Amino acid sequence: MATLIVIGILSSVFIFGLKTGIGCGFSKTGWKVVFVLCLLYFGIALVAGYFMDAIDVTSFMSSPLASAIHITLALFLLGGGIVTMKKWHAGCDVSNKTFLIMVLPCPVCMAALLVSCVALSTVVELDGIVIGALVGIVFVLSILLTTFVMKNLSKMTQKLHINFAGTPDTLGAIMVFIGLFYLIAAIMIPAYIGASAARSTIPIVFGTAELTVLICVCLLVVFGAALTVAADRSREKSAKGQ
Repeated sequence: MATLIVIGILSSVFIFGLKTGIGCGFSKTGWKVVFVLCLLYFGIALVAGYFMDAIDVTSFMSSPLASAIHITLALFLLGGGIVTMKKWHAGCDVSNKTFLIMVLPCPVCMAALLVSCVALSTVVELDGIVIGALVGIVFVLSILLTTFVMKNLSKMTQKLHINFAGTPDTLGAIMVFIGLFYLIAAIMIPAYIGASAARSTIPIVFGTAELTVLICVCLLVVFGAALTVAADRSREKSAKGQ
């Protein structure tokens, strides 16, 4: 049972890294920037593991400040996504700037790393710095793997005879859908944490509600990508018709 819980927590960490990987993959940024971001997140995970016993994450996540941060990030993502798509259709690529909204460390990701460290410490008997390193490694692997897949997605889809350009337009669409998810999370997470205050740390991190939220994230990303593909095909047909 403990092994399954550890796997579940690390899987959650992996999924949280997808946002950064998607932002790097669909932008024109190079691998040097990706590696710098990986080192940054790994350092944050080490700090989270070291200070995990000194911070009350549950109280923070259920506070009005956490909701305000979620809403602010959501607005930045929505605005950045819309600007990215509009500029791309106008012949200008601004993804090398707007992708920073997706990839730079945000309070949500840092809280996720901290909560994951706390959860692992209740299951495995390791020093905080070692737990932080483990969480950081999984997060970095998520970023690297997702970035590689997204940067080569057009080549992969061509083998399946699917036309998917993977342009900054796609990045903008995904930013909009993740922004919408953040708006929903701003309402759901504080209410859930407040209702679960009496629970132990493990169910708070790895429970039915958390799995539902993570699945919703994946569905939103897939749905956004599908809409972008459909829009690309529609524009290509219109261009051929003209």
